Amino acid sequence: MITRKRIALASAALALGGGLIAAPGALASQGAPAAQAAAEAQAAQGVQKASCTYPNVCFIKGGKTVASYKDMGYQKLGTKARSATAGHNSRNDDGAKLYFVHTSGKKATSCAKPHQSWTVKKGWKMYALDIRNSPTCK
Repeated sequence: MITRKRIALASAALALGGGLIAAPGALASQGAPAAQAAAEAQAAQGVQKASCTYPNVCFIKGGKTVASYKDMGYQKLGTKARSATAGHNSRNDDGAKLYFVHTSGKKATSCAKPHQSWTVKKGWKMYALDIRNSPTCK
């Protein structure tokens, strides 16, 4: 994907209330500050190091899978999954709706499409998951 498309997609997601999760490298751009580029590279490396086999939705912390879920439907996350800083949806056709709570108390959701990895933004924690029979979490 070209840089302009990445920036446009990232801007659109933020404008629509997104920004809770980001695919590693999705916000990379030419001329990005070195600190931002390094942080994105580190996040991508941590997600890629972890093992997440089909049909799991995995929760990752420190480059290691700390929890995984494969049952369809809504489920509250355990302690280890709630502490994760990244994750991966290894499913082929199913989306994973992720439920977040911010330190301010605000709640939000986001969809991890099939084969999508994500990182959790600062100040947000995941508390539940809904594996749906739809790649767009509908």
